[in-house]
Amino acid sequence: MKKKWLSNLVLPLLVALLSATSSANQITVTHSLGTTTLDKTPTRIVVLGMDSLDVLDRLGIEPIGVVKSPMPAYLSKYQDSKYTPVGSLFEPDFEAIYNLKPDLIIVSNRSSTSFEELEKIAPSVLFISDWYNYWETTQDAWRMLGKIFSKQEQIEQHISAISSEIETIRSKTKGQKALTVLQSGGKISTFGAKSRYSSIYKLFGFSEAVDSVDATRHGQLISYEFIAETNPDYLLVLDRDRAIGRSDSINREEFDNPLINPLPVYKNDRIGFLTPAAWYISSSGITATELMVSDINRALSN
Repeated sequence: MKKKWLSNLVLPLLVALLSATSSANQITVTHSLGTTTLDKTPTRIVVLGMDSLDVLDRLGIEPIGVVKSPMPAYLSKYQDSKYTPVGSLFEPDFEAIYNLKPDLIIVSNRSSTSFEELEKIAPSVLFISDWYNYWETTQDAWRMLGKIFSKQEQIEQHISAISSEIETIRSKTKGQKALTVLQSGGKISTFGAKSRYSSIYKLFGFSEAVDSVDATRHGQLISYEFIAETNPDYLLVLDRDRAIGRSDSINREEFDNPLINPLPVYKNDRIGFLTPAAWYISSSGITATELMVSDINRALSN
């Protein structure tokens, strides 16, 4: 009778203890599509964006499934066959992901419309930054991954170092007018402070060379005559063709022409050719952000 009484007492205590221990090990993070709770630090990770893959790479976290194209050169080791292809940036391969039996899926902005379906396969989080508040939301995304993988200190070190460089840049760009130009398929368009490249103005501190640019996803189509008339202090050029892997890009040659050559921005070597993948494919990654900072510094050094 006594043994039965003890059993009735101890068993609930053990269950409560195990439950409390499990709860203590849980990891809960928030993102723009909600809250995700993980029972433990994930080890079977599927990554659907180059931005989040960039962060995991810098944190030393090994995924099992990745999107293979378009992939920045600095992440090319993930082309290895040991990393399973899981679709494209816009269209996840649900069957491949399901077969990997992941314990975490990291969704990015381009695949965010598939979030609900992916969440049915495994716990999912959305890694995304806001164009208009690039640095603030990028830090939030990094900290989310830092919390999941217990890498908070490492994340804060990166944030501190980059923040310091940004402040130095802002002290140099005050009063300097920049025109941001994207080249694609032989056409050029410009982006202003309300565009996907608002960081050039809001974060790095340039003024807009022209303040009436349409705030569209693909920018406002312009001509070389437009650039000549605008006459910016700095011309920042992004080659989309190279970013998405087109080998026939002639970006630099196109900006060496009779309309651009007479401008002070050309004569003073203030045309900055931005690292394509960092700005277009993997922006908000750690290495990508460092490359963006380096690009601006290089333009300013001239």
